[in-house]
Amino acid sequence: MEDIPGTEARGERARLFPVLAESSKEGRTLSMVLATLARVPEFGASLLNAIGRRHGTRTTIEAYTEVTFPKRKGEALRPDGLLVVSTGRSKWSAFVEAKIGNAPLKQEQVEAYLRLAKETGVDALITMSNDFASLPEHHPVTVDRRLTRNVELLHFSWFSLLTTINLLSINEEVDDDDHLFLLRELERFLLHPSAGLRRFDTMGPEWTAVLDRLRAGTSIAKASPEAFEVVAGWHSELRDLCLLLSRKTGAQADLKLSARHRNDPRQRIQDDAKELSEKNCLRAHISVPDAAAPIEIEADLSTRTIRVTMRLEAPKDKAQQRSRLNWLLRQLKEANGDDVMILANWPGRAPQTSSTLAEAREDELRHAHSDRSLLPVSFSVMKMMADGRRFSGRKTFIESLEQLVVDDFYAEVAQVLSPWQPPAPRLRPAVEDEFEDSTSTN
Repeated sequence: MEDIPGTEARGERARLFPVLAESSKEGRTLSMVLATLARVPEFGASLLNAIGRRHGTRTTIEAYTEVTFPKRKGEALRPDGLLVVSTGRSKWSAFVEAKIGNAPLKQEQVEAYLRLAKETGVDALITMSNDFASLPEHHPVTVDRRLTRNVELLHFSWFSLLTTINLLSINEEVDDDDHLFLLRELERFLLHPSAGLRRFDTMGPEWTAVLDRLRAGTSIAKASPEAFEVVAGWHSELRDLCLLLSRKTGAQADLKLSARHRNDPRQRIQDDAKELSEKNCLRAHISVPDAAAPIEIEADLSTRTIRVTMRLEAPKDKAQQRSRLNWLLRQLKEANGDDVMILANWPGRAPQTSSTLAEAREDELRHAHSDRSLLPVSFSVMKMMADGRRFSGRKTFIESLEQLVVDDFYAEVAQVLSPWQPPAPRLRPAVEDEFEDSTSTN
């Protein structure tokens, strides 16, 4: 134990190779993550940037574990870790509370550490667990809001940290070979079952209850606990799905959230619970860098169907219905024609036309309008899963969703589609050329 400068706390330096009891899996995992965070600037910068804190060349991160406050009276609280970030002119600090495996974050403990942070001048509390949050500011545990007026409450899932490490490694964002070695070794450790990391793989029991109620013709109240729990599980799965896409593509996939929902996660849950109640649907949009369009996901609980779609603007330089359709079909020449749906969207009140990709290939008139002056304004490309039994299962729903989005839709459709871009402007005679021509004829 050593004194931690600038605080009344004592703690152990976070170690890459912690000497701990076999039973202390949580402490071992956290120590290795914090030690790497403090020693690999790119890793530290990624974490700080994710929570809106600047990281410059003068920034240093000190990491400690087994933090105690010997002079403090009252309840003996012992945060798992403490980060002290110095930028030269200022310091910022955060307690760290970690859980692995199925160990839950508890409201009482989180609130106790928030009160301790305020009392001791620590700026934030960061929790790390297998719970998923859409953003670090969207904490999975609901606490008394008064406790977060002066202390930030932030959360990282273990798989979000693993994804950050993976992207730094594969995208060659780390220049120092020793630092890269540390990241890859930490990644290797975190992937081992002994580290205690778990993905989101099961909807809660409320999933089955809600589906049963809908099958019986009973509506779901927007403020019911069942609706909130289903939506919370949906949000967790969406975050895990984004992380999976990030690791699969090597690019940072993110949910598209409105400013209102980014700033207020409770409002997001309420709005999605309202849509679940009124339309029996769960929806989301995922953005992947450089993809042709966001990936739209819809889980329809009434029909027990999952639909995954991308909507592309039709090429404006094509003056015929057939040429606009062929622009899309050429991009999908390798796709399975029976599994992909094509929907053409027309201007005004003209009805949408739809067909399988195979049908569109065989008969271009599937997407034709009797008024030849009308041209499709956009195309939607969709794949769907309509297996009601798999949709109903708490685990098989997650498996089917991830299979459909990542291995089916993204692999076969999303990664091959390109958005329309206006062609480069053609050369024409310059104004002075035209002037010279006119004078030469006079």
